[in-house]
Amino acid sequence: SLFAMSERHVSLNSLLERLSTHTAWEFEDREIEDVLTGKSLRPYPSVRNEEQINFGAPLVVNTNLTAPSPNPFHVELLIEGKEIKDESGVNKPENEWKFGMGLGDVYLSVKLEEENGSRHLRVCAVGCADSEWGVTTQLRVRAGIGEENMKVLDRDVFDFARYRQPIIFHIHHDILAVKFEMRFINSFFRRHPSFDEGDVTIRFSDGSTLRTWKALLSYASPYMAIKMRETEDEGIVDVSPFERSTFIELLLQLYPTERPIWANFKPLANAAVSFDVRDVIVRLSDHLVNYRKIALYRRLEDAAKLNLYPAVACMVEEAARTNVWTTMIHNGYDPVQSMGDHVYTHVVCPSIVRAKFSQSLLPPLPVAKNEMKAEHLLSDAAAKDPLNQCILLMGTPFYVNRGVLRTHTGGSFPVNSAGQLVAPLPKDVFMMCKKMNIPVGKVFLDLIFSLYPMGADVSSGLIRPALAYAFHLRLKYGVEKLEQALISEPVTNAGQLIDHLQLAETYRLPNLLRTTAVRAEGSCYDLMKEAVMRPEFASLSLATRRPVLDRMCSGWAHGWPMLANRSPTDKMERSLTPTCGGPPRPESDCATFRSIESAMVFEEMDRLSVEG
Repeated sequence: SLFAMSERHVSLNSLLERLSTHTAWEFEDREIEDVLTGKSLRPYPSVRNEEQINFGAPLVVNTNLTAPSPNPFHVELLIEGKEIKDESGVNKPENEWKFGMGLGDVYLSVKLEEENGSRHLRVCAVGCADSEWGVTTQLRVRAGIGEENMKVLDRDVFDFARYRQPIIFHIHHDILAVKFEMRFINSFFRRHPSFDEGDVTIRFSDGSTLRTWKALLSYASPYMAIKMRETEDEGIVDVSPFERSTFIELLLQLYPTERPIWANFKPLANAAVSFDVRDVIVRLSDHLVNYRKIALYRRLEDAAKLNLYPAVACMVEEAARTNVWTTMIHNGYDPVQSMGDHVYTHVVCPSIVRAKFSQSLLPPLPVAKNEMKAEHLLSDAAAKDPLNQCILLMGTPFYVNRGVLRTHTGGSFPVNSAGQLVAPLPKDVFMMCKKMNIPVGKVFLDLIFSLYPMGADVSSGLIRPALAYAFHLRLKYGVEKLEQALISEPVTNAGQLIDHLQLAETYRLPNLLRTTAVRAEGSCYDLMKEAVMRPEFASLSLATRRPVLDRMCSGWAHGWPMLANRSPTDKMERSLTPTCGGPPRPESDCATFRSIESAMVFEEMDRLSVEG
């Protein structure tokens, strides 16, 4: 019995009893299971057979509608079991709702639209233009003819992000109320810099200006390094005829913003090539090479027009190695006409030689990526560079780019009597390094170098002490980046789950906590059953233990499909009828595994576990 179990596991049961009524006991999709024994904690009648959900339902909506119902359509949003108020205001447009998502100024927009006698809900997340953000969430959709008798008709995992398409739910005319229930897995929000801080002013053709850091521009661009050497501190550099928006697009790749390289591709390519920002050129080229949705000859032509020579070289070399280039020429492709004589002579021909013969016969590529290594921060050359700032760690000097440092820390390092920056050594970082037999300086070096634009990631064996160090140094971007590295680790034992929970609690890592909780209800359920029996779990705070136990007990994500083991879907067009919902079922005249619902047995091909 539950009472007998509580005598043996007092701390665990006290937590179970304190679970909110909005979590474990409100869900009716599955019987509640004991996280220790797998037996039912209480008999609860399952409604899964009564509310059979056909998630492979075809997208058919009745368009022969009668007169519209006088009852207003009603939409609600719950996040982590808490009701979110509609923020549309007094002058709310008809059939439109806005719900804050607790992520900066991002809100969920829901619009009921009618077209050709049918209705659909357009659902998307909306944020301000000067920010980057994203949310991966489990989503259940309840719907019905009223607020009192709604059933779960659809469920899946979705990515809500600035650049994602909206979800379209085609609504049956009998449905008058919809409730969206979200449980976040991963999220981030990063506002763009205001560009009002720095030691140099950039002026544009229209007279507008912005401020940034000379050292950052000099590190990123050999061309700008020359310009910065000719400019006094607090000086002005005119970059006419470039527009402010184009230059900002380039700076967003140098600042810690998470701006996608493809967000504004052509203006960014124009700025990167014009100012010779080589790392950005290589990233742009890499994106174009791997963007297979466009035919090869079109990508070659675009790369040549944008002067992205590394992209041309890579695509031509790959095509020559696979004989695709020979086929294109036989079919009438003219590379000189497509890309120009200069590109053909200096890029295309050397790339074909590289593919057919020896690399030693080739001239260097037209542009090379910055290959600076972390050890450079300790070198004599770095010490002599006036653009670097000396930071002392236990008496050892590290020479860090001033611009990189200011974009991440805002100058928060303490200063000694000689005016030098001093890196403190927190006790927990020292103990981690001592236990792992790792030099503290190695951890600090990897951490600082990972902050550079295109800098290498922290080594996998140094992630934990580096995260602790970043937390104490208030390197917010560094903490978030290392948190994602921890999330990507495959979990193999209960001790690792405990470790993730302890790190999430100590260093305030909400995404790591949520991901661990999701694993607890899915792929790592058995491992978490072992973990909750350990004294280390009992020593965690209630705020840390509760989401884990709730996920294991509530059954919220259970049923078909099982949300805990799914990756975000790309099926953005779905339907809701009084009895079923979900994406349309693929139609085919051929008998295949899909036609016998093979996804129920083998899982869908585009679905992966949260372990990646």
